[in-house]
Amino acid sequence: MSVRSPKIRVENLPGISVSSYREVTASTAPDRAIQPFTLLFIKPYQKTRDDAYGPPLGILTLIAGVRKHFGNAVTVHFWDMKLYNDEPKALAAKLDEYKPDVVGISALNCEAAASYKIASIVKAWNANSISVVGGPFTLRQAPLIFSESCFNWVFEGAADRTFLQALERQFSNQPLGSDIAGFSYRQGDSDVVYNHGQDIISDMDELPLPAWDMLDFERYRKRDRKRIITNIDERRYAYLFTSRGCPYLCSYCHDVFTKRFTYRGEESVLEEIRILYEDYGVTEFHIVDDIFNLHKPRAQSIMRAIGKRWPGKLYIAFPNGLRGDILDAETIAAMVEGGTYHATISIETVTPRLQTLVEKYLDIDKAKWSIEEFHRHGVIVQGAFMLGFPTETPEEIEATIAYAVSSPLTHVFFFAVVPQSNTPIYSLAMQESVAATTGAAQDERDNGAYASMEPWYSRAYGHDLHRIMGNAFARFYLHPPRLLRLLRIYPVVNLMIGGSFIFKRMLINIKKRLVSGFLATR
Repeated sequence: MSVRSPKIRVENLPGISVSSYREVTASTAPDRAIQPFTLLFIKPYQKTRDDAYGPPLGILTLIAGVRKHFGNAVTVHFWDMKLYNDEPKALAAKLDEYKPDVVGISALNCEAAASYKIASIVKAWNANSISVVGGPFTLRQAPLIFSESCFNWVFEGAADRTFLQALERQFSNQPLGSDIAGFSYRQGDSDVVYNHGQDIISDMDELPLPAWDMLDFERYRKRDRKRIITNIDERRYAYLFTSRGCPYLCSYCHDVFTKRFTYRGEESVLEEIRILYEDYGVTEFHIVDDIFNLHKPRAQSIMRAIGKRWPGKLYIAFPNGLRGDILDAETIAAMVEGGTYHATISIETVTPRLQTLVEKYLDIDKAKWSIEEFHRHGVIVQGAFMLGFPTETPEEIEATIAYAVSSPLTHVFFFAVVPQSNTPIYSLAMQESVAATTGAAQDERDNGAYASMEPWYSRAYGHDLHRIMGNAFARFYLHPPRLLRLLRIYPVVNLMIGGSFIFKRMLINIKKRLVSGFLATR
């Protein structure tokens, strides 16, 4: 099952600038009067079939940067609408309460519709208030966003430095210019100034730690309790970014943090863990790097340091960001020593042809060894698989499902492939079916879910992917050895909660099939 060695890209791409956060913030520090302003950060809620919650690290990091840079000149508010299921219509009261000069939104693709509504509400409330959008949705999407919404500013890629620079110019009556990487904006009612570049912060240790004081840890803990995958004992948890970027060329990736791998030092990571543990009572940490284990000596050193400093006190989970075929025995042992109890290995597909097609080039045999080694150490291992790639056959899908079912994995996610706009796989999908590709992308933005009512694969080829996925979940979790393992690992209440979640996913797939069939007959 092995495929040839993966290609990686480490050089800078056109349009990507590298910034030193220390130098940039020092050189642009307000040396002239800044007009006091109020900023409201929002994580939007868009009703979706797949409920997932977690602290918005991007927003919290931006808040910390804004506070540090502008001091008393800025008043910052934060509202996670997603955490409270607050629809956009609830925004009017918050606007009256906070009276923001700037409203900043961080959005995923599946939060586009809600974000557009928020921008419209802000404009109707006060035409002079600036609405801003950033996050994974915006990368290489500024023209689309300006054509479909009334946002004033759009940031593509990481905005740690660029957002501060734009705010400073705005509130010191300076021209916004066209030199801020990834910052596009409306000039007047119709003209737009574009900059489609991206910014990389090379010295991540200089970034301020996220504004954890703005977070309701208890609320997140309670909302997360239904998930069987992590947080078994409903511990207080937090997300951690210890590095950014990934040099691999997987064609379905957004590349929000580019192909350049940048990382924090060990002391910086340990200090953030200390603060969260001592000041906020956090004992579970989900490391959400793009590829935590790329630099093996660093990964090993951090994990061993965590184990030495907090022996048996912390629980570490990796919901993503582990490359399965570059893990080795020493790295896995260090991760276990540091308290790792959950790890996700993304296989995507076991077909070598498709591994080459989407340029992941994963060595399946080595990834399988990593799964078995984690399992041998007693770590809960989750597999992530993508079903329905362009040109994938039903037989190739079945091979991936059979691999998952027969593996020692404890949990699984089967995702329907969604070709994202402006990713390489989007072009491949367009070659197969223009109607399926554009329709799936629009459905994702409008309906607030990556798993649309009719997957791209079903639209393009007519195969019932929902039925296939529903059967795959059932085969995986009803596999007798796995059922026995789940009973050994989890308390009954977690099995009931998690089991209902899994059952719900299967019912959703059945419902989608019925709706799709009904629509097809009309």
